[in-house]
Amino acid sequence: MRGPVTGATRLRGLPGHERVLARHAEALPQPDQLCGPWSAHVALHAVVAAPPSVVDLALASGSRIFPSDVAEWRPPGTVLDTTGWGVLPHVATPAGSGTDARGVATGVEALTEAVVVPVRDVPVTGLGTLLRALVDGPAVGVVANVRTGAVDPDAPFDVGHFVVVWGVDDAGSVALADSYAELADPGRPPGCRVVRLEALHAGLTEPPGRGLLLLVAASDADDVRRLVAEAGADSTLWST
Repeated sequence: MRGPVTGATRLRGLPGHERVLARHAEALPQPDQLCGPWSAHVALHAVVAAPPSVVDLALASGSRIFPSDVAEWRPPGTVLDTTGWGVLPHVATPAGSGTDARGVATGVEALTEAVVVPVRDVPVTGLGTLLRALVDGPAVGVVANVRTGAVDPDAPFDVGHFVVVWGVDDAGSVALADSYAELADPGRPPGCRVVRLEALHAGLTEPPGRGLLLLVAASDADDVRRLVAEAGADSTLWST
């Protein structure tokens, strides 16, 4: 469903995306099982001068570690990174590991002055409208909680995952900054790729359903909530 994105695609970056991409390049790769806090850390650079570390966000987000290497949770060829495993709580089974969206939102709001505006159950046309409206709005960090296999059925791994959204165009393409360098499109920086809007929407809505987390300054939260409502989206958090 992802499909190739080629030709004269003219992406427009979300406000603050330059800082997001600069930090993204420095922060790769994510610590294993911490894609949520990692993506929030990167996205927060759009709105916060000195975001908390990935591990501090993970602690505040209630992240939990299954202390074994589960290689199928990562793209082939990636190296296990156990940063933070020594201080985060461990669980006995894989199903209890990681961080859900509710936890990520809790961690962001506990450690920063940013506000998290959730976006779920948005129609595909509304998703495009929302992302394009955000380009002309206040500084915003956008974290997408997706099912990787729904975004790209040919993906080398199929898991619940968090990625950063940093740009969009008028032709239905969305720019992602992933937590793994190996997931880059040819010719793009490590971890950076472009997907069709419909593919991102599929990843957000694949059962049991996930969504976007919009990280904004408190003074801008009402304006962003209005844009979410105009896109026809729900604005409640999910725990999957």
